[in-house]
Amino acid sequence: MVKLCVIYEGRPQNADKFDSYYFGNHLPIVARIPKVRRINVSKSRKAGDDFYQIAEIFFDNSADLDAGLASPERAAAAQDRQNFPAFEGTIRYATFEIAEYPVKG
Repeated sequence: MVKLCVIYEGRPQNADKFDSYYFGNHLPIVARIPKVRRINVSKSRKAGDDFYQIAEIFFDNSADLDAGLASPERAAAAQDRQNFPAFEGTIRYATFEIAEYPVKG
């Protein structure tokens, strides 16, 4: 499994407005990207943290990730960033291969 991480470093001017748009408008567009298996959004627990949230978009393998990134649906998601309510900071992207480590319970 592989994932694309979208890292939101900084803060929106209005968190409620940003979250409402992000979850109500943007993520439905992202969910249409071909071969997406799961989307997780991890939000910062403290207002003063450097990072607001990290979105993780999971794919079965690198070929599926590459196909998703080259798709018109991904282009639509990238275009939609222009519609985000004001975000003061940087939005970064990184891709990772996932290796699971079993934890004894």
